[in-house]
Amino acid sequence: MYYNPYPYFVYANHYPSWVMPNYPTPSPFPRHLAMPTNPANNSPFPPVDTHKLVASAKRVQTIIRQAQLLTDKINESQQFAHNLMNAAQLSNKTEVDKLIASTGITIKFDTKYTPDNLRVLFTESDCCGLTLNLHW
Repeated sequence: MYYNPYPYFVYANHYPSWVMPNYPTPSPFPRHLAMPTNPANNSPFPPVDTHKLVASAKRVQTIIRQAQLLTDKINESQQFAHNLMNAAQLSNKTEVDKLIASTGITIKFDTKYTPDNLRVLFTESDCCGLTLNLHW
């Protein structure tokens, strides 16, 4: 006998065919369980409004430019990259923050680091943010 460890019946074709003799072939997914296709159907979600999404996308572009300042400085200056990596490995948060701020970043950021990476979290008010992960 086939043992079902679950006390409920999930799918019509859940059991092997030898357990349920004379059972009809699997039918299409029941209509009442399918995703609604009628727009007049009462949706549990609010209507789509893209204004906030577009505003967030514009603000993220400024955050990306700020992150670009940091990555450009790391690419251009071997000494800056060395100082940043050394301060992060020594867990000197004030020095890491000072070095990052010296690149010209004007938005709020937070740094987290481990011995093998640096994570910079850029945030712009309450709308959006960007996480930059740099590994070494």
